[in-house]
Amino acid sequence: MAVHAPARPEVMTVGSAVHWRGETYLVTALQGSSVHLLSHHPDGEDAVVLLDALHRCPGFRVLDGSDTPAGDDGPVPPSAPAPRPLGGADLLDGLSEKARQEVDFWLDHVLEVHTGLPGFAVPGTAPRPCYDPGRTTLRDRYETKAAELRAAHHPVSVATVERKRLAWLEQGVWGLVDKRRVRGPSRHGRVDEQVVKLVHKVHKRQEKKSIGTRSRLFELLRRACVRKFKKKAQQLLPSRATFYRLLDRLGIVCGKQAAARRGDGSHRPEPPFTLAMATAPGEQVQIDTTSLDMLGVDETGRVVSLELTAAIDVASRTILAAVIRPKSSGTKTGATSRRHGGRATKAVDALFLLSEMCTPQPMRPHWSLKAAAKGSDLPYAQLVEADERMEGAAARPVIIPEMIIMDNGKVFAGRAFMDACAQLGISVRPACAYSPTHKAIIERTFGSVKSLFSQFLPGYTGKDLTHRGKHVAKERLWRIDQINDFLQQWIALGWQQRPHSELRNPFLPSMPPRTPNQMFAAHVASSGYVPLRLSAEDRLRLLPTAWVQVTDKGIRLNNRTYDSRALNGYRNTRSGWPGKGQRWPVRYHPHQPEKVWLEDRRSNKWAEADFVYQRLIGDAWSEHVWDQATAAHLDKGGHTRDETAIARLVRSLLERAGRGPSRTATPQPAPVERGMHVGPAPMQDPYRGIPTPAFHNVASLPVMDIDPRQLCAPAVRLALPGSSSGTPLTGDGRSHDSAPAEPS
Repeated sequence: MAVHAPARPEVMTVGSAVHWRGETYLVTALQGSSVHLLSHHPDGEDAVVLLDALHRCPGFRVLDGSDTPAGDDGPVPPSAPAPRPLGGADLLDGLSEKARQEVDFWLDHVLEVHTGLPGFAVPGTAPRPCYDPGRTTLRDRYETKAAELRAAHHPVSVATVERKRLAWLEQGVWGLVDKRRVRGPSRHGRVDEQVVKLVHKVHKRQEKKSIGTRSRLFELLRRACVRKFKKKAQQLLPSRATFYRLLDRLGIVCGKQAAARRGDGSHRPEPPFTLAMATAPGEQVQIDTTSLDMLGVDETGRVVSLELTAAIDVASRTILAAVIRPKSSGTKTGATSRRHGGRATKAVDALFLLSEMCTPQPMRPHWSLKAAAKGSDLPYAQLVEADERMEGAAARPVIIPEMIIMDNGKVFAGRAFMDACAQLGISVRPACAYSPTHKAIIERTFGSVKSLFSQFLPGYTGKDLTHRGKHVAKERLWRIDQINDFLQQWIALGWQQRPHSELRNPFLPSMPPRTPNQMFAAHVASSGYVPLRLSAEDRLRLLPTAWVQVTDKGIRLNNRTYDSRALNGYRNTRSGWPGKGQRWPVRYHPHQPEKVWLEDRRSNKWAEADFVYQRLIGDAWSEHVWDQATAAHLDKGGHTRDETAIARLVRSLLERAGRGPSRTATPQPAPVERGMHVGPAPMQDPYRGIPTPAFHNVASLPVMDIDPRQLCAPAVRLALPGSSSGTPLTGDGRSHDSAPAEPS
């Protein structure tokens, strides 16, 4: 196939006249890639231009002898069409043989219309008179070519010939290809484009709702079509089978596939991915909360699910701190009332996590000696020299974060956590919403904790119902404080001293992976170790703050009253804080609610107040126990201001939890719900309504004083009144003396 360019670039030599930037120039010299131009205009200026820039300049063309140079005031001659590249033939490689034959066919005819000679013409051949550009117009050649093709049994019109030529001038050889042969299948098939947009809109509304099936999405689309298109909805709405195929083309999944996609990284960011990098301990710390996939026993003896909040250092993969908290739903007495008895990880737990990061983990007497920092891979002597608190500590280093990466949960996005980080000089960077890959290291660490720690303890539930056992809640479960103790020992022994696959020497990749403690020791040897000491006041400032008024009765906080002699100077007085009036900042500890601390910034002192009914409780308790007692008190019709009754309930809950479950009481079986009655209707009791006789009140029958056989005798002698002796009577009551005589 002969491939010809639509127009050959002009040949420019020394002495050629060119038109450039509205003026006419004479080419006086060609030196390398530069062209020296001499202006024809008397007031014009000469120029030296790069040859490539001259060819690419709009309006540039080489003038032949027939062209008349135009001055600045004369009309500018029309510029020739920009030269098209000779390429385009490689685009035909993927076409079928029939399509390539059509391109060859039209290329010869288009060239003959445009230049007067077909593509297969020998150089020097004169064009036919009907196609001679010097004798005929372009319109005449269109009509002649169309008539010639129709005579050769190719039914084409003049407009088709014109369209082919213009496409060839614009796109080259590719413009002669029938685009119907290269058109791919439509992504949405034959469904109307408006309906496709409506499908996307309806699906987007359902993204944050519970997952449904395709049939629900089809019904929602039908309703949306009726609302938007009115009478045309029946014509535009596809059939159910077509709609299901459309969902496959659009990549919209429902049902089980959508449920599986929610947890498989569907919210991951677009590639390329950048791994979290840190060159020093504390440079980047990731913090998050997850379910521990375990059941435990809380302070009141209830079986609850557990949550884990942890922080990990990116550079050394050290778990800086970890906190276990129960998760249970409470009860509400009204739509706008506070929920009582519920519990989950709160912002104060994140504050405790910060304090744990800055404090060495002390060894406990029952822990293994292998969990101690002394004798481990940590530089124990250097750490004790810099911080005496490390003496006798566990094998978990203390790293002060420089930057914390957190998610957008309310546990970390609250004001208390931000203020605590600002107080410690820690910068906070939130991760992108719905992008767990932005803190992938802590997410992967959670998976390791569950596989290396959780699944070996009783009460392990697995990640979902398909992995959960049938009688998990009936196992001998550990208390939450015991599970937390196991976790702290496991971190020091099973995590910090275990080789991590990501801790390798980049310069010596053949070396085995290092442990987090070994990596921390390497960084300490190169960058040193500076401890951070938190004073008692610093720890108080890490607690959450409540702005309350100090009255004659003391401080009222969370349905509890606190009072002491230290509050005498603050009762009904202004605090001095801007815009707070008589409200003072009070720090409270949710896990130690028997005390609160009032901060006086004027004298830089702290006033401590005790719970007024602490003597009724006696033992250590938490706000979670108080909420459960409050919920039980409200169920009985009580009020939240009855603090004495709630305090006694707290005491009873703690005592009952200390005794454990009863071994003698037999639990009552729950009534069986049998549903509606089926079968024939029962017969009505004929004795219904008749009272049941009291058999113990029925009197016995009297004893007869004569022989029962005498009741059947034929006659009974009875004494008649007025007679001295009795007269026998007959059976009908007449006497024998009055009986008639027998006939003689």
